[in-house]
Amino acid sequence: MAEPRAKANLPFTAFRHRDFRLFWIGVVLSGFGSQFTSLAMAWQIYEMTGSPFQLGLLGLARAIPSMMVLLLGGMLADAMDRRRLMMITQAGQFLVTGWVLLLSISGSVTPTVFYVASALLALFNGLENPARQAFVPNVVPPADLTNALALNSVQRNVAMIAGPSLAGVALAAFGPTVNYAVDTASWLAMISALLLIHPILRGGAGRRAMSFQALGEGLAYVWTHPILLAMMLLDFVANVFGSPRGLFPIYAKDILMVGPEGLGIMSAVSSAAAIGAAAVMSAFSNIRRAGIGVLVSVAFYAACTVLFAISQVFWFSLLMLAGQGIGNTVSTVLRGTILQLNIPDELRGRVSGVNQVFTNGGPQLSQFRGAGMAEWMGAEGSAGFGGLFCLGFVGLIWAAVPMVRHFEIDSNPRVVTSAPASGGR
Repeated sequence: MAEPRAKANLPFTAFRHRDFRLFWIGVVLSGFGSQFTSLAMAWQIYEMTGSPFQLGLLGLARAIPSMMVLLLGGMLADAMDRRRLMMITQAGQFLVTGWVLLLSISGSVTPTVFYVASALLALFNGLENPARQAFVPNVVPPADLTNALALNSVQRNVAMIAGPSLAGVALAAFGPTVNYAVDTASWLAMISALLLIHPILRGGAGRRAMSFQALGEGLAYVWTHPILLAMMLLDFVANVFGSPRGLFPIYAKDILMVGPEGLGIMSAVSSAAAIGAAAVMSAFSNIRRAGIGVLVSVAFYAACTVLFAISQVFWFSLLMLAGQGIGNTVSTVLRGTILQLNIPDELRGRVSGVNQVFTNGGPQLSQFRGAGMAEWMGAEGSAGFGGLFCLGFVGLIWAAVPMVRHFEIDSNPRVVTSAPASGGR
């Protein structure tokens, strides 16, 4: 259970809670390793095939199993010990990357191996993610939740700064086998952190049976709370259309011509900027006009995508990717705060599972959507279209769902313990 409430309005307040510190460090280290495998697979697929479509299939191989099991993962997060569930799924991912490592050592990797491995990693990740999202409010008090979510954004981006940059250097210098070895070892860090975290004692309301009725409760809760549904749709569209990450190997190899080292820098720069944005946000315990903040930050993110799409200059492309990182971080933290403050703990796993269908499926479908469109309209056209579509969707939400731009967070936020009335404040 979380330690006693710490002083609010201080940067990094959530780090004063031991279990959150352990959780944060474990996720950073395992995420660091994941970047090594992700970059190596994408580079090898494009190098083997020279096909944007084949590169896109790598994203589709992740998207389908992830989206299929996220709702199951949400039910599991409410039906069993979340800490234990994460330990099981981390062990599964360790076995998958170990398998890829052995095949790489023997020189037996093929595109099919990468598709199967990506699908299995996504399967375990989909089962784990709702528990991971629902776990944070169990290890920090409500007053520190925005701070903890901001630090979670830092957590992801710390891994994505050092990870891709070093992965690109390792790939260029030693080949992909080293990348897979680093990832295989990194899963053990998260398992160790989870073993050290105190078991979370949850009341009887925290456990629910695995059933279609239980799943229906989570879906109904989202459907009857338009502010939650709008946040999830914004996230999905921003990921599927606004992110050019799936096109990075094409930009690095054929457009900007910066090689695997440049690919690593491109993959890391948005996260570097996101670190600064998240660090600033972590100093604020509460941002009142959260709804309009989400809309503005997603629009800024999309505008940077459009400018990145047409750039032929490496430094300007990096600047636009940095802008993306800032916009994405602000919107992620504010969306996450809105969601977590409006979901009761007994439903948090299932609603987080619904949310993860959007947030996890989006980036993987983005790779397939972006690379598939690049096959017939070029990488620049694909990225530019996606950014413009995302901008248009922000305008649609602004006009059609006014409660989003009017949504405000109370000055003394509380995580709900039972279902609140639908709509925003």
